[in-house]
Amino acid sequence: MTIRENRIKQNIARIWDVSSETYDSHEGHGIQSEMEREAWKHVFKSLLPPGRLKVLDVGCGTCEIGLLFAEIGYQVTGLDLSEKMLAKAREKASRKGFDSVFEKGDAEAPPFEEDTFDVVVNRHLLWTLPHPDTAVMSWRNVLKKGGMLIVVDGVWDDGSFETKARRFVSDFCTLLAERRNPRKGHYSREIDNELPNRHGVPPEKMLEYFRAAGFKNVKDLDLKDIMELQKKKMPFRKRIAYNYKYHLIYGEK
Repeated sequence: MTIRENRIKQNIARIWDVSSETYDSHEGHGIQSEMEREAWKHVFKSLLPPGRLKVLDVGCGTCEIGLLFAEIGYQVTGLDLSEKMLAKAREKASRKGFDSVFEKGDAEAPPFEEDTFDVVVNRHLLWTLPHPDTAVMSWRNVLKKGGMLIVVDGVWDDGSFETKARRFVSDFCTLLAERRNPRKGHYSREIDNELPNRHGVPPEKMLEYFRAAGFKNVKDLDLKDIMELQKKKMPFRKRIAYNYKYHLIYGEK
């Protein structure tokens, strides 16, 4: 890793350290209803066999998604660059009585031996990586043969007039209602310039990463049903902009 790349990742970690204080309160990040929780678990159960599978939640944040696997009965390890995100994750796991393990580390180079995990999962991570192709290959390396990679991501800004209009109205209403700048905390231009998918990852690009890394039986699930559940808990000012392409891509090693 170059000095510049190291600085960029340190800056990203600092941003998520700050975000950790409110991350789970944001719709689409924290799970806001039991119906949404059960919907996520239904998706994961439909993809994986029962048993004590070893799951790596890479870029886990507060481990909102990873701990769903713990609820199902799997053994969960969380990895993240942000120590404050990990502190939140440890607190949640302890409160729920799970024996999950959390480590600080780079999502693009997980510090684990090859053939360690049955499942690697992440949500809202791929878009924020400077080298997503390298990351997907690294995730394949730590999977056991026959293991599964599950990636949840979306297209946050497709550049269309409709999207720009929706976001403008949403930001304006948030500014009036919450007396805060909804753009505060977003990445700097320097960081944005290092991210090939800074506006989100189209499913076609996600599929490309999987296939280039050698995954088999790669498939795409549209998550619009989960989005509809999320929107039910949102105020209008958030709901109007919540109109993304939102997908889950999975494949086998």
